[in-house]
Amino acid sequence: MNDFETAIESLDLKLFQKIESQSTNEDKRSFLACQLAARQLRPRYNYLEIGSYLGGSIQPYLLDPLCQRIFSIDYRPAIQPDARGVKYAYLNNSTARMLEKLAQVASTDKITTIDGRTSNLNPSLVDALIDVCFIDGEHTDEAVASDFNFCLSVMRESGAILFHDASVTYNGIDRCIQDLKDSGAKYRAYSLPNIVFVIEIGDFPLHRNPAVLDRLTNNHASYLFSLQSNDHYRKFVNKTPFRLYRQAMAKLKGLNRFE
Repeated sequence: MNDFETAIESLDLKLFQKIESQSTNEDKRSFLACQLAARQLRPRYNYLEIGSYLGGSIQPYLLDPLCQRIFSIDYRPAIQPDARGVKYAYLNNSTARMLEKLAQVASTDKITTIDGRTSNLNPSLVDALIDVCFIDGEHTDEAVASDFNFCLSVMRESGAILFHDASVTYNGIDRCIQDLKDSGAKYRAYSLPNIVFVIEIGDFPLHRNPAVLDRLTNNHASYLFSLQSNDHYRKFVNKTPFRLYRQAMAKLKGLNRFE
């Protein structure tokens, strides 16, 4: 326990060392900062994630003695749609394989696994109130919105929902925020390096924790990384044929003249 306390306090990446996680080191530090803040807000807490694959992002929660329950929801398709227009293959993608890997980290007794899409799942399958949710499943705007609504249905009155790959599913995240606005819910939303997006629901101020606040006040790294990760699209549309077309249309419509 003392080793874990020291590691989480210093956002030590060794907490992810046994299972490869599909995230950057800065993402992992942001995950750990949010976990540190959550465990300091509540003496005991429950964690749910959507999109686990091999279980890389579960590791620090599995090791945390204050984390009482972990729920892992994953549809586990062989091929997964993606907002970037490419279908990604996940080989040997099974719950059994994930649990086998996690058993090398710590006992998996507190993990409940659910195979399926949140759009088709009954929230009663999650038989504990959730404090922290992590959305990293199908990277489409529709799936993100569905996952977010499912998280809201199983959370306590106050909690936090984290999104990975926010530079891909930003329109879906925007839709989630708009729904919160329309409902009159109390929330805070912000990005953390590199591509982690956080929505605090109700009174759950992760951002006041020094580890989160430090990353939040330096979130230029998140802003720039997100833009740069999509920069290949700008390079593509600036190729000669597309550039000439835009120049012609701007001239025709007078969009390039200012008075």
